[in-house]
Amino acid sequence: MHSAPSQTAQSWVRPIPGRTEPGGLRLFCFPYAGAGASVFREWGAGLPEGVEAFAVQLPGRADRFFEEPIADLDELLDALVPALLPYLDRPFAFFGHSMGAIVGWELARRLVRSHGLEPVRVVVSGCRALPFHESRPLGELNLSDEELIDELRRLNGTPEELLQSPDFVTFILPSFRADLTLFASYVYRPGELLNCPVSAFGGDADPRVSEEHLKGWAELTTGRTEVEIFPGGHLFLNGERENVLRSIARALPAVGR
Repeated sequence: MHSAPSQTAQSWVRPIPGRTEPGGLRLFCFPYAGAGASVFREWGAGLPEGVEAFAVQLPGRADRFFEEPIADLDELLDALVPALLPYLDRPFAFFGHSMGAIVGWELARRLVRSHGLEPVRVVVSGCRALPFHESRPLGELNLSDEELIDELRRLNGTPEELLQSPDFVTFILPSFRADLTLFASYVYRPGELLNCPVSAFGGDADPRVSEEHLKGWAELTTGRTEVEIFPGGHLFLNGERENVLRSIARALPAVGR
């Protein structure tokens, strides 16, 4: 029996409006690099009843702006496991996009290994299967502010007027730099497979993640893997939100519904 979430746990886990009533299944959503829990704020209405949805808020963004961003995956998992444990007293599922997919997958492996807890499904989005991940030497990650802004521009998920705003850039760059370091320095460590079914989503115009990269997730679980391609680039989940949510809803088991 898990204890009620502490205030510390609640700083990491934010209810998604519209899907906050206790149900049979809890869905945890992990954002992409530089983003916060707010990218999921419109998702509630598109998820089925009986799903209680949460977004994970990482340090260094929004109301956690004054906390130091975490650029090391193991350090992040060390903090996430105790933060999520109070919520894992009922069936749960993970969704993660890009960097969030890596965080969610490795968190699932950590929970299985350390607590015998496994998601009923993992949805990975906009992310290569982990053996295909291309890590980069830390020296290559010492980007200037201008180069980081160019990287944000290439992702095509931030309005240009915000990228031109010095206040916004000051606000977002520290967390984006930490996230990029975590993502690019990640090295897959072969080990235990998950046993749950997996959904792998991708964009048909994503220059970094191909359908073959997505099919590779099947090698990391004994469960069934389904691949789905949506119109759009790397951040297709924003323009295709309704279709993405429809696919997530289909993928989630009807626990308690």
